[in-house]
Amino acid sequence: MKALVTANMDERNLHRLETEVGLDVTYRPIADREERYSPTELEELLEDVSVFVVGYEGIPPELLDAADLDVIACSRGGPDANVDIAAATGRGIPVLYAPGRNAVSVADFTLGLMLAAARHIAHSHHLLHTGVYTGEPQNDTAPGGEREDVTWGVAATSPYAKLKGPELYDKQLGLVGFGDIGRKVAKRAVGFGMDVVAHDPYVDAETMAEAGVEKVGVGDLCRESTFVSVHCPVTEDTRGLLGTDEFEAMPDDAYFINTARGAIIDQDALVETLRNGGLRGAALDVYDREPLPDDHPLLEMDNVVTTPHLGGAAEEVVERHSAMLVDDLARFLQGDQPEHVANPDVLAAAAGGSD
Repeated sequence: MKALVTANMDERNLHRLETEVGLDVTYRPIADREERYSPTELEELLEDVSVFVVGYEGIPPELLDAADLDVIACSRGGPDANVDIAAATGRGIPVLYAPGRNAVSVADFTLGLMLAAARHIAHSHHLLHTGVYTGEPQNDTAPGGEREDVTWGVAATSPYAKLKGPELYDKQLGLVGFGDIGRKVAKRAVGFGMDVVAHDPYVDAETMAEAGVEKVGVGDLCRESTFVSVHCPVTEDTRGLLGTDEFEAMPDDAYFINTARGAIIDQDALVETLRNGGLRGAALDVYDREPLPDDHPLLEMDNVVTTPHLGGAAEEVVERHSAMLVDDLARFLQGDQPEHVANPDVLAAAAGGSD
């Protein structure tokens, strides 16, 4: 049975596809290319292929009609971003996927952004590299001091004075979304000694309490949190969830962090609030347009940390989604129930309607 793999996979699990699952694998990872394959290119590559392990290529209905696939395995946590799930379901093709593959990575990154914004880590790095705080080294030991004390200085114009920021300890963190990533962020924040609240209509207060988190409404969360961090998917209910009213409700000394999706917020409203001093700072990994235009106002703000959608870009993520997909492909091809299926009704139908 032939398989085409366009997702990035680690060597061990790629080898498992061939030795344990028994597939004849063609490996064309996106990491080795400049861009995604087009549907036309994929149509040629999928000739005689039964198993398609996809990363970021689009799979529209016409491609499914041209190919003869038994199963699609998507390395993403949300396969509907590039796979037409309804079309696959209508053609009886199960779509396996890898939920939570980057939850650890994004949670780590979120805490990194919080620290980078609050303690000026990114901004001070920029100031050093652009020569603002470089110069002739001086001995800064105070007269009468008994040990060497080399610093940039501590007076009013020094970086020590100008770039002070708040500790995370004893601050309130408000999480918009309490799924897998939100829960991991909460666990890390509690380790920093933060008080954590969360808004998520799909998670009950008891479940949050078990994690040491208080369930609150989005309005109270915005009004009372020093840090507000977004961790929910884009849906009809969450698109534009945070706008002018929510940003203006946040304290002037608050920080806003988004590692989820740009569509969840009104980005123009955030920019305006930052311009007006309504927030102390922000840290953003996602935007309403990517890449950011060269002249975007966010790039001109010293109190905003910007990163190019790197939250899930940890080395372990590839290993994790590879193992999840190979495990589920082995189950499926052996006639067992896969653990992560985006359209489980297909499997139920194939089994005569039984679970």
